[in-house]
Amino acid sequence: MKSNKGISTMIAVIGMVVLLVAGLGIGYVMNSGTTDVSGDLYPEDSEWRTESINLAGSTTVLPVADSAALAFMNMYSGVTVTVQGGGSGTGYASALDGTVDIGMGSRGPKQSEIDSGDLWLHPLALDAVCVVVNPSVGSNIELTLEEVAMIFAGEYTNWNQVDSSLPDAEIYVVVRESGSGTRGTFEEYTIDEYDLEIDSTMVHEQPSNPAVRTAVKDTPNSIGYVGFGFLTNDIVAVSLAAEEGSAYVPATLENIQNGLYPISRLLYFITGSPIESGSLADRFISFVLSEDGQDIVEDEGFLRLPPSYNYP
Repeated sequence: MKSNKGISTMIAVIGMVVLLVAGLGIGYVMNSGTTDVSGDLYPEDSEWRTESINLAGSTTVLPVADSAALAFMNMYSGVTVTVQGGGSGTGYASALDGTVDIGMGSRGPKQSEIDSGDLWLHPLALDAVCVVVNPSVGSNIELTLEEVAMIFAGEYTNWNQVDSSLPDAEIYVVVRESGSGTRGTFEEYTIDEYDLEIDSTMVHEQPSNPAVRTAVKDTPNSIGYVGFGFLTNDIVAVSLAAEEGSAYVPATLENIQNGLYPISRLLYFITGSPIESGSLADRFISFVLSEDGQDIVEDEGFLRLPPSYNYP
């Protein structure tokens, strides 16, 4: 049983540096940022100002990319930035085969994706996958990662099997569809960690974070998981402990930022080759990494990259 799944901001930053080095050896590269755009109208170039790019992938990244695209097109009326979802699997596949200019991912690449071609990862925000329950389960729920894994694997089927103080009611389990980056991150930190498997006949799949949130909100005794930016007051975020005996950590901005919340992650833009300096893709990613772009990240409920990451 591991106890170090809470990736601290500092560890994440160190990890980025390590991944930059490691990625060069195994087929992908972690980009540390692009050029500075703050308040700059790019007087040195102009070709990109009438061009178009398209993005596809993670539905977690989607609202950030959507809002950033609108803001960017308002700044530069001649450009077109088209954004669509599809999941992180689509984001990686589309970046690899070149059907999009920029993929979007809410998880790191799988080995099969690394083996399929060159990948360049451009971190844009910090996030956490938050375990949530319907309010009928309780207003202050605390679970270890192992208990979460056992619930989603069907080892626990009634809430009072988890804790006698919880309702004597069957657990209704909501998960994301296969290929979802949110599902991949969740299973990496829970199911995979305890060598368990999700029984597909016992869970209820939903195609997006908002759909999971709605299913949990509307279904008594349910449990699911969503990205931090999708938490609302009509569902209950579970406090998580990395292992039995560890402190239960609420899903708060502060706890994610300082690395205490056990299921934290980076969100990425993905390209199949290095970004060409001065291209529209370069300018758009640079905008998202700028102060204005990171404000959009925060407005959408996610965490800006830490200053020590050295983004512009």
